[in-house]
Amino acid sequence: MSNISKQFAALVTNLKNKPFFQAKLKLTAYYTLGIILILIVVNILIYSLFVSDLQGSYEGEQSDLAAVHIQGALKTIIFTVNGLGLILIFGVSFYVAGRTLLPIEESYRRQKKFIADAAHELRTPIAVMKAGAETILSSNSSKSDYKQLTRDSLEELNLLSSEVNDLLFLARNDDIRNYQFTKIDLGKLVFQQIKLMKSYAQRRKVNLNYHFQDNIYIQGNQGYVSRMVVNLLKNGVVYNKPNGKVTVSLYKKEKQIILSVKDTGIGISSKDLPYIFDRFYKADSARHSEGAGLGLSIVYDIVKIHNGNIHIQSQLNKGTFVEVIFPQSA
Repeated sequence: MSNISKQFAALVTNLKNKPFFQAKLKLTAYYTLGIILILIVVNILIYSLFVSDLQGSYEGEQSDLAAVHIQGALKTIIFTVNGLGLILIFGVSFYVAGRTLLPIEESYRRQKKFIADAAHELRTPIAVMKAGAETILSSNSSKSDYKQLTRDSLEELNLLSSEVNDLLFLARNDDIRNYQFTKIDLGKLVFQQIKLMKSYAQRRKVNLNYHFQDNIYIQGNQGYVSRMVVNLLKNGVVYNKPNGKVTVSLYKKEKQIILSVKDTGIGISSKDLPYIFDRFYKADSARHSEGAGLGLSIVYDIVKIHNGNIHIQSQLNKGTFVEVIFPQSA
């Protein structure tokens, strides 16, 4: 008996830790109860109509006995059919409740994972700065030590600021009404971002090259498109090799605008490729590089906002080719 009570207590505790399963059971109960109430009303109406027709069709004592017998048989049939129907109704209700809650549960899981990943990524630069400050305070540090701490802290703060901006973008990008689209000279925009990225690429010993066609325009949000281009260029530089190369191409093809970024970097393995647009995902080859794994996720969201498509081809130690396709501006 104590075994059964322990198992029951464990089941109750398990249910308490599964809010979506509880919600599924409740929703199943509501569905089942609603269908039962409808069945009761329908059965009463059918029975009443049948009995009234039966009483009008028979006269005399024998006829009354026959009517009572038929009514009893009808009740038995109704109860039997409804009893079997209830089992089927419960099963169908349980399935429908599960399907109803599935998108909500999936959204909740993604949000929970997103918050956990964000907290982890934000905690890292804070921990680095904290450890540096504690080291300085616990020893007789020189002026150069303080300068080094300031430089390290500034680098971590820049990374932290970038991650916060990325998180804000991801939090806001569901409200499409806030996007202001204008006609963008894409060639001019990409060229400007390449100029800004030149010194960063030179420090990492990476060459930036470009090939553009003239008069290429798209309808879009200039701030978001700039962010997309910066992320693509930065990935090409960060995940490259010394004396590597990044080539940016922009051209028209039929009724499409194609922007491509090709690098000679470390590449991405075939097992990582299906997940590179997931938030906070970092390929094995990029585990020890800077960034939180949000860059390509943001690029993907921006491309979709602009009704475009993005394709990536990559090979380990050979490089990566990213192609973004936009509809041509009218």
